[in-house]
Amino acid sequence: MPEKVIIIGGGIAGLSTGCYLQMNGFETEIHELHNLPGGLCTSWTRNGFNIDGCIHWLVGSKPGPGLYDAWNELIDMKQLNIYDHEIFYRFEDENGKCIRFFNDIDKLEKELLEKAPEDKVVISDYISAARRFSRMKLPMGKPRELFSLSDGFDAMIKMGPYLRLLNKWSKVSIVDFAARCKNPLLRKTMENLFVPEMGIVFVMITTAWMHNKTAGYPIGGSLAFSQLIEKRYLGLGGKIHYNSRIKEINTRKDVSSMVACGVTSAEGKVYKSDYVVSAADGYTTIYHMLEGKFIDKKTDAFYRKGLTFSSYLQLSLGVDRIIGSEASSLIFPLSNPVTIDPGNTISDISIRIHSFDPTLAPEGKTLLTALIPTREDEYWINLRMNDFKKYKAEKERIIHEITEGMENRLGSLMSHLEMKDLSTPATVVRYTNNWKGSFEGWIMTPEIGFSQLPFTLPGLRNFYMAGQWVSPGGGLPSALISGRGVAGLICKRTGRKFTVLSFSS
Repeated sequence: MPEKVIIIGGGIAGLSTGCYLQMNGFETEIHELHNLPGGLCTSWTRNGFNIDGCIHWLVGSKPGPGLYDAWNELIDMKQLNIYDHEIFYRFEDENGKCIRFFNDIDKLEKELLEKAPEDKVVISDYISAARRFSRMKLPMGKPRELFSLSDGFDAMIKMGPYLRLLNKWSKVSIVDFAARCKNPLLRKTMENLFVPEMGIVFVMITTAWMHNKTAGYPIGGSLAFSQLIEKRYLGLGGKIHYNSRIKEINTRKDVSSMVACGVTSAEGKVYKSDYVVSAADGYTTIYHMLEGKFIDKKTDAFYRKGLTFSSYLQLSLGVDRIIGSEASSLIFPLSNPVTIDPGNTISDISIRIHSFDPTLAPEGKTLLTALIPTREDEYWINLRMNDFKKYKAEKERIIHEITEGMENRLGSLMSHLEMKDLSTPATVVRYTNNWKGSFEGWIMTPEIGFSQLPFTLPGLRNFYMAGQWVSPGGGLPSALISGRGVAGLICKRTGRKFTVLSFSS
């Protein structure tokens, strides 16, 4: 009989792990607490609008070696309709001035120099690095345990010319890089490229990907994307238990160490297996499912001191008119500041106008979404639990005040509103159980750089972790690569040669 692997979590990491293990002759089953695949890579429907909750760009969207080939092992990539944005986002200030952050490097350089000539040196640093990174061919990531001598040579050949540049800019945060700008509009534009604490190297490489059109958006939204991988997994013979919350990872004593041997659900049902992979929340896995019994100093330090991505509220509006825009992503001032929660008042809004994807709104209508970061996850969780009436009232207040505050820029919205929705950190925790309601695990800060957490835990055999809690920086690529890597580690553990099955190219 084939060896059995239980996978906790049906997000992209869990689905990827399952697909690769099925390809290599294992029997697998996934336990997912929600009733849909994808985890945070999801969408939901309200009044005829399909609200996208995740993908802004998919690294590996264009044919070529590396991530495209890996995605093509899980999805028939030829079937995806990819949209490449011309502008990453447009930043506007209270005086009506703007900077368009083009995805084409030449256009971006021209725009930045025209709008902030006094920052020629800073602009040159960014543009020259992005140009260099646009020629970089990233090798497919592997766990260290699977690295061969030839893998090392291949990585050195591909990455060697860029190591000095990577090392230099990985040590500088976005906010620190932006602080060098003399022009206040450029400084604010740079500050809003991504999470401020992230290394500036991340957005430099992202600009390179966008320039090369290898990071487009898959038309259809995030849930449709996740369902394609679910279809692949089920087609390979895998099984999924939805609405299955795991309470405990079961272990047994075996000579000199403990061995993972299955899981117990919240209802008390025991599922036995030869291996267990957690692609679920890292904190819950280590400190609850395993009661903190198996942990190394590095991992424990991450959970005590590491900086996670924040939680967030997602505002989604459906309006019965077309909202035209040069850029699909805008940041602009609200007419009045809006208090979100006790630690968070916003004066600007970052809005995404989804007219580039016709599947997300009925014809002649527009879906708008805005992600509003917050670290007040406990406030929202406690409010929903202890005063649901006030929780609902606060959501309505925020929707109303932000919608009204955007009308000075986007025109009439209140009178055209057909759909309104606001998810909170409490929503994130309910559906994904992510620690602190985080949307991507660990931030790749200059202190962390490109370091990874172990895929295994000390003193526990036949157990592995995959996903965003072992791969700082987050995103769909890390979910895919970590799932692929864990499958490779299990194959090595059992003496199998790791093989993959691709869709025809």
